[in-house]
Amino acid sequence: MKDNKGSNILSKANIKKIEHLFGIHFVKKDKSLSTNIKNTKSKTEINLDLISEDDKTILVSVYTNNCHLQLQSCDKFLISSMLEEIIFISKNGNKLSGLIITKQGDCSLYSNVSISSLRKDFTNLNSEKLISAVALSVAETLY
Repeated sequence: MKDNKGSNILSKANIKKIEHLFGIHFVKKDKSLSTNIKNTKSKTEINLDLISEDDKTILVSVYTNNCHLQLQSCDKFLISSMLEEIIFISKNGNKLSGLIITKQGDCSLYSNVSISSLRKDFTNLNSEKLISAVALSVAETLY
């Protein structure tokens, strides 16, 4: 469970970084951490669970009022204080998947995005592939 700095994803330091960014506290249960992220403006909330899968990966699970998103085999993450978001990343061969969660509780999931598309001239991508390429392009450097 490594992030871009080579430390355990669920290390105390990393947990504190996530808690600080979102202004929340996790509740620890066995091999998982759980919290609610509330958006006071829209009066919505999501439940975020980080579950240890093995020594190298976690499962990231998000529950909202109308959907359930899950990223398995997550082995890295990026925190953007400027954008107030975290990108949880999973790599499978030459494909990346990313689950983006913002401080406001917004979520986006991009899966099986070709690493080669992250290196292309974005003006050559169609609008749908452009969104995922831009969102995950920062994560490509982690691998």
